[in-house]
Amino acid sequence: MLERRDVLGGAAVTEPVWPGYRVSLAAYVCSLLDPQVIADLGLGAHGYHAYRKDPASFTPLGDGRSLLLGSDDTANAREIAAFDERDVAGFAAFEAEALRLGTALFDSFADEAPSWSCFDAPTRAKLEGSVADLVERYVRTPVLQATLATDGLIGTGAGPRDPGTAYVLAHHYAGRALGVQGAWGFVRGGMGAVSAAAAAAARAAGAELRTGSTVERIALRNGRAGRIELRDGTTIDAAAILVNADPKTLFLQLLERDDVPSELHARAAAWRSNGVSLKINLGLGELPDFRARPGSNEQPHHRATIHVAPSIAFLQQAYDDARTLGTSREPMLECFMQTPTDPSLAPPGKHILSIFAQYFPYDRSDRPWEAGDRDAIADRVVAQLAAYAPNLPNAIEHRQVLAPPDLEATLGLAGGHIFHGELLPGQIYDQRFGVRTGIDGLYLCGSGTHPGGCVSGFPGRRAAQAAIADAALGSLQASHRG
Repeated sequence: MLERRDVLGGAAVTEPVWPGYRVSLAAYVCSLLDPQVIADLGLGAHGYHAYRKDPASFTPLGDGRSLLLGSDDTANAREIAAFDERDVAGFAAFEAEALRLGTALFDSFADEAPSWSCFDAPTRAKLEGSVADLVERYVRTPVLQATLATDGLIGTGAGPRDPGTAYVLAHHYAGRALGVQGAWGFVRGGMGAVSAAAAAAARAAGAELRTGSTVERIALRNGRAGRIELRDGTTIDAAAILVNADPKTLFLQLLERDDVPSELHARAAAWRSNGVSLKINLGLGELPDFRARPGSNEQPHHRATIHVAPSIAFLQQAYDDARTLGTSREPMLECFMQTPTDPSLAPPGKHILSIFAQYFPYDRSDRPWEAGDRDAIADRVVAQLAAYAPNLPNAIEHRQVLAPPDLEATLGLAGGHIFHGELLPGQIYDQRFGVRTGIDGLYLCGSGTHPGGCVSGFPGRRAAQAAIADAALGSLQASHRG
């Protein structure tokens, strides 16, 4: 196993960004990790432990009200009824439908030959619609609509009224890693603990893992992928090569142009992977003190996903601004703090606040990214949050900003896209790249293949099964020839 960086895990890493802190650099929450992968690799015995994020979401408003939702149905009903009693039943109906769609997706995630036609016409029509239409069908309170709709937008270069965003929402309800359909949680020790457990399982099985090993080229021999060339001049011959890079990196950079069939090259060149998510990691001296729920002492809302998104109109404006002006003036924010439930990640009394901000496209419509843009955007995001938690600016002791170009440069994500390409109709199921690339001996095991992103392990499992099956077939054919 060859890793370009000095730390294993790609986007699922926990790093000592500041003294005494261990930060989930990019990926930060867990839900879709394949239970079969967890069991087959014995990840629990190698240190993996995930626990539920509960409450699930907290959305403060400028007028001092807020919405806190979690696993307690009675508490949810009380929170929602404070805005509109009619939405209590509507929320329950929405949850049932989102979980139904998520279940249908999960049940197809391991398919050897995934096909969008595996769903009936009404289900496909629903998934191909917009997340706004899906949410508005069930609830009417603007803040509740926005809280639910963000799951259809995170990591996606589309607005809430764009077709296909309902699929993105369903994808985020598909996970079963925590034993509860659609539940999200944290991994003890940060997301790097997933990679560390997988690495330990691999070593126990006899694998050799090399860091600081940049793959320069994958070479074909007799029409078959069979040699890896490293930047330091090392070459490694292989019977099969599984690539965890995104499709653009694989087909447009790691292979010689003449080795890639023209149709495959054109498809990779046209692959939509213009990342829009900007990640901010903050080291805090105290917890945020929200006007809506005062106090910097630890409270339930500090454990939830903190949304800044008061309405679907707000989300639409954030997207429209990026499309016409280059970036969002008031971005959609999703914020997480794991330290209230895992204090080992920070020095005593300190906390980590991670923020995903949208929309900040890799390819901006106004101009290229410039050196000072990150700090200017981070200042804007902090000011936006300070309207709800006034103590935040003075609580910040450390700051890290990763725009899409930084996600590309640091983690190798083409276009800075966290899903290895848009998870929208046209790029899902059989419309995504196959684990079998069409080049003998070469397999795609990253999120550019079905079912896509969110640290699921399904692409790797599917690619491994394909490579094993092909090797067995090759051995059988060789024995028959003998």
